[in-house]
Amino acid sequence: MERGYAAEQGRDETGFPVILTEKMGCGQVEKEYENSVYVQMMADSLKKKEHILEFLYKKTAEQETILRSEDPDLEQFQQTIDEKGSQITQLGQLDDGFDTLFRLVEKEIQQNRSNYKEEIMEMQDRIRRVSELGMKIQVLERQNSERLKGFLAKKKSEIRGTRMGGRTASSYYQNMANAHKSDQSYYLNEIK
Repeated sequence: MERGYAAEQGRDETGFPVILTEKMGCGQVEKEYENSVYVQMMADSLKKKEHILEFLYKKTAEQETILRSEDPDLEQFQQTIDEKGSQITQLGQLDDGFDTLFRLVEKEIQQNRSNYKEEIMEMQDRIRRVSELGMKIQVLERQNSERLKGFLAKKKSEIRGTRMGGRTASSYYQNMANAHKSDQSYYLNEIK
C-alpha cells in the first residue's frame, strides 16, 4: 500500500468497505466512509425504484385487463390510477435523492473507481432492469390510453344516440300536440 492513499480491506458487518489508511487525517477517513455510505444509499435507492416500477407494471397490466373487458369497471380503473399515483410521487422523490447523492460522490467514484467496483456493477445492472421496466410500462400505458380513448368515444356515441332519440321523441310528441288542437276532435273532423 502506498503511503497517503486509502485501500479497501474487505467489508464490515454492515457491508460497507473498510478503509485502512496511513498518514491520513481522521477527516479523510470519515469522508471516505461517508462516500461509501452515499454509494450504498444510491444502490438502495435504485433497488426501491425497481420495486416501485414492478408494482406500477402490475397495476398497469390490471388496467389493461379492465379496459379489455366487455364492460370496463371504471371505479376499479380509477382505484388503480389512485394506487399508482402515490407510487409515482415516491418514484420522483427517489430520483431526486439519487441525483443529489450522485453529485456528492461523482468525483470520488471517478477517481477511485476500483474502491466501488462491486457497487457500480450492481447499480449498472439495476439501472438496466429499471430502464427495461420503464419501457414496458410506457408501451402498456400507450396501449391502455388508446383503449380508454376508444371506450370513451363509444360511450360518447351512445350518449349522443340516446340524446338524439330523446329529441326525436320529444319532437314527435310536440308535433302531434300541435297537429291536434284541443277544441277539435279527430273524430269530428272525420265525420264532417
